[in-house]
Amino acid sequence: MIPVVNIEKYMKREIAGVGQEDNIQTVRNLMLKEDISRLLVIEDNKAVGIVTKKDIARRLAQTRAPWQRRPIDKISVSRIMSTELKSLPPDTRLEDTARFMIKESISSVPVIDGDNRLLGIITTTDLIRAFAENLEGVYKNRDLMTGNVITANRYHSLYHIVTLMEENSISRVVISDGNKPVGIITVTDLSFLDLNDPEKGLKMKKIMYVRKPQRDSRASYRYVLHSPLTAEDVITENLITTTEDEDCSRTAATMLKNGISSLPVVKDDELVGIITKKDLVRGMAKR
Repeated sequence: MIPVVNIEKYMKREIAGVGQEDNIQTVRNLMLKEDISRLLVIEDNKAVGIVTKKDIARRLAQTRAPWQRRPIDKISVSRIMSTELKSLPPDTRLEDTARFMIKESISSVPVIDGDNRLLGIITTTDLIRAFAENLEGVYKNRDLMTGNVITANRYHSLYHIVTLMEENSISRVVISDGNKPVGIITVTDLSFLDLNDPEKGLKMKKIMYVRKPQRDSRASYRYVLHSPLTAEDVITENLITTTEDEDCSRTAATMLKNGISSLPVVKDDELVGIITKKDLVRGMAKR
């Protein structure tokens, strides 16, 4: 049983925010500086919207002709932000907050007092901290992990990666070699990737190869091909993994310590599942 704890104990009181007319470049820079994944859009000390890394990744990955691409410092927050904000009072219990986030499919909630004043924000990461501190011995990873892992290989295009995220409503794709996990790409990686060349549109990479010489030829010939960026250009390697038998409170602590949102679950070096912050929040909601 979770101790009776309200979100007031875990919410962030210092709120980083932006205005509707700020641009995406400003938002990305602030997210990097503050190491956060979402920003409230604030007008007159009231939250009027929210913008997340996923909003940015989705916008940057849209397929458009190069001449239609606008530099991110020319795209305003108002074009990508979500305006249907949900909020909670500060005396809401942790497990009720977890249930609310799951029901509304959101990862953060503004905390508002009776006068509709903005007091803070409670995020999935805050709930993970509460999980690590309050739920030791309650769950093993096998109890909460997802067994059906969405994967790709290192040669898939970034567009394919984003499509997988969109179609499966996920925030990361595990990169595998056979059934062995070798890396991961998250929505954060895509949000903070500069995909656009100011003059030429979508960035491309050069691929060098040597043509096999024909009989009696003097030498082989080098060619340069141009190809869109692929998963291997963005992949985060040196994966931190976990096992089915690990206590979920330790998994939560590992996520917090390393600033990550998921851990591939392996058995004999093979991928058997993945456990995410969302899975842990679901566990909290069951209490």
